[in-house]
Amino acid sequence: MKIGYQGIIGSNSEEAAHILANKLKLENVEYIPLITSKNVIKSLENGEIEYGVCATRNYYAGEVEETKKAIEESKIKLKILDKIDVPIHHSIFKKNNKIKNEDLTQIASHVQALLQTKEFRKKNLPNLKELEVEDTALAAKYLAEGELPETTAIVSRKNAGEMYNLELMYENIEDLKNNLTEFAIYVKA
Repeated sequence: MKIGYQGIIGSNSEEAAHILANKLKLENVEYIPLITSKNVIKSLENGEIEYGVCATRNYYAGEVEETKKAIEESKIKLKILDKIDVPIHHSIFKKNNKIKNEDLTQIASHVQALLQTKEFRKKNLPNLKELEVEDTALAAKYLAEGELPETTAIVSRKNAGEMYNLELMYENIEDLKNNLTEFAIYVKA
């Protein structure tokens, strides 16, 4: 049985997919990273996965527009099997300790992570331009693999930055300390 999720390995959605699969007592699960909500919904439509996990809203930053749009554009009826709230903690990483903080020019992450850390970043890294990418863990991968300039910092889960051997600058930087995101698991109706 296949569960597709928004994001890649190391993302909040991957964690949510594991929690939901355990909660629903699903067995022999193959987890498929699909990066975007649109890809998750398309894979459900095409029968490539049986279940799809997407973030639906953050209690601080609001509705996840990416998921809302993907569902509105869906050609099939979807049913939500279950929802959960997952505590979300963000960290900021840079490529390595050779990069000085004052040399950083931009910060990359998913739009939701940027929204959830706006006040912290305004106070601590006010001059960095924002760059939106499809997923927080994908931002870490891009930085590690040189697809983003070395003068880029990223916002991701701590495990994602560590997985790509990035240099931790700050952790638990979410503006709302009880930062929760709701995730839903979808099936064809």
